[in-house]
Amino acid sequence: MKNLKRISILTVLICLGSPIANAQLKSMVKKATQSESKEEPAKTKEEPVKSNSEPVKTTKVETATPKDLELDWTTFKMTPAITMSSLLYGTQVYTGGGTSLASYTASFVPYLKADGTPVSTVYDQGQYLKVKVYKGNEFIDYFEYDGSQTFENQKLRKFNEPGSRYMKNGDWADGTNIDLKKWGEGTYRLEFYAGSKLFYNFEFEVYKVTNSDPYAELNEMYLSRGPWNKYAWMEQQSSGNMVFGFYLQHEEFKPNAADPNKTMKDVSWTINITKDGKPFATQYDKTKPVKGKVERAEWKEMTTALKSADGTKTIQLPDFTDGKYKIEVKVDNEAKPRIYNFSVAGGKIILMDEQDRTKNTDPTRLVEGWNNFYWFKLAQ
Repeated sequence: MKNLKRISILTVLICLGSPIANAQLKSMVKKATQSESKEEPAKTKEEPVKSNSEPVKTTKVETATPKDLELDWTTFKMTPAITMSSLLYGTQVYTGGGTSLASYTASFVPYLKADGTPVSTVYDQGQYLKVKVYKGNEFIDYFEYDGSQTFENQKLRKFNEPGSRYMKNGDWADGTNIDLKKWGEGTYRLEFYAGSKLFYNFEFEVYKVTNSDPYAELNEMYLSRGPWNKYAWMEQQSSGNMVFGFYLQHEEFKPNAADPNKTMKDVSWTINITKDGKPFATQYDKTKPVKGKVERAEWKEMTTALKSADGTKTIQLPDFTDGKYKIEVKVDNEAKPRIYNFSVAGGKIILMDEQDRTKNTDPTRLVEGWNNFYWFKLAQ
């Protein structure tokens, strides 16, 4: 700054015609130029900042891809599956084209990793329990599940929706909804994974019914069909009593003409079981049919305890002695009864091949009944 001031003064003197000032000005300009050339050039944004005169090292930051969670599949002797009862109540298709795919119960899913350490259902959630959804062979989406709820010494484990959102494909995700309006009618498949292993498949069909009434509030409905249509069951309850059950739904847009807001439909049904052609059991009160309410386009359980044909006792598992049995279910407005057949030998109900682990040829499609559900296939 001092040199600049002196240069400015000399410049004035030169303008006044001083030869001495002119010589001094040339000398000072030369020195100032040499001094500036020795200064360190300004740093640009692209240059790394030096510290302690050490050369700058640039480090490439890489995001590690999480490894697949490998489980100890020797934890249980039995192969894993999803109970059929939870598949039927957990897989829901809504009239508007949405879904809920949750609350499933898995059997014999390992709780130990391959290295022997226990799985953390919190920190390992993203790699532990998943369901991948396909339409035909086309992948649609996947969902993560909270596996913290267990029963029977961890032999049964729930696929519950997580209590909070999780990251999926760079976005926060929750719920288990598939947009059926986008994907349309057809066969859908749920693939169940524990760690890196696919252990179960479940298929069902989605179809649509339409309403030709242009003034109707609802012009189309999405529905499902599959095992709900063809299976019935008996369950041994903790009391020892046997309960019979099956599923019903209806496809009517207006089941009650007097009340268009009423979507449920009243239904009555009866059950008769014969053993070797002779009366064996009926619904709990055989003097009147079982009454229930069926939801529009949504599957609902119909159940009843069983009473002996003579009305003297509630049917329990030991009452099924060796023989051939026929179940006949009559439902209001159905043209013919639903028939299911099974046998008892050696004091045990003979499981259908799809449920019998010794006969089932595809463990990923086993009809899992645990030790208290007996499943029967519709004969007609």
